Amino acid sequence: MNILIIGATFGIGNALAEKYSDQCENLVLLGRTEARLTQLQKDFANKKARILTEILDVTQEEDCQKKLTSLIEKISKLDKVIYCSGYYEPDKTFEINLKLFKKTMDINFIGLINVCSVILPLFQKQRSGHLAVVSSLAGFGGLPNSSSYGPSKAAMMNYIESIKIDCDKFNIKTSIINPGFVKSRLTEKNTFDMPFLMSADKAADIIVDGLKKEKYEITFPLPMKILFKILRILPRNIYFKIVKLITKS
Repeated sequence: MNILIIGATFGIGNALAEKYSDQCENLVLLGRTEARLTQLQKDFANKKARILTEILDVTQEEDCQKKLTSLIEKISKLDKVIYCSGYYEPDKTFEINLKLFKKTMDINFIGLINVCSVILPLFQKQRSGHLAVVSSLAGFGGLPNSSSYGPSKAAMMNYIESIKIDCDKFNIKTSIINPGFVKSRLTEKNTFDMPFLMSADKAADIIVDGLKKEKYEITFPLPMKILFKILRILPRNIYFKIVKLITKS
């Protein structure tokens, strides 16, 4: 099995890389930080998988497509692609930072499309493959201080829903992964209480298990999954009251 992880240098992507380093033949790890990629090569040197690394900025369309195409040529077939690249900063409603909105959307959503422009045609040609995308519970509904991050994650959810039926026709599996709060460089920016905060290692265990079972939706932890599912179907006036209460806005 050959696996490609995009955004493998930190957080969930890094934890997934460690899990899969003993479970596949070729493990391709992509990220923006060269020093981290070099370290991963050393860390996984004695693992089962052959480790290939490449510096990749998903927001650079031509470079992204060129590097992905080159990597695919080296291993000929891909079985699983996991998109973990993500960016988050809390934002302020009345101080709109246009650069923040663009950066967040470019990394979280447009970067995904840049990757899929190469990966989906490959999977179609193979008539097999599994595309997994790390979104967030924040994509289920609008939350305070998340007016740039939440919509980018909602776009990811909608995109995977939009392509699923066509992907099914070619035996291409799709998975949308919606974690709650996971310890990372991104969540360290939060100044509020984060219920059910879990380690990246635990989150990776849940994701690996879900992908093994080829689940379309992997949403966790369970209490927050239930809460956000309920919030999603509530009348908006009730939704806003509950969100205001739980976020102490």
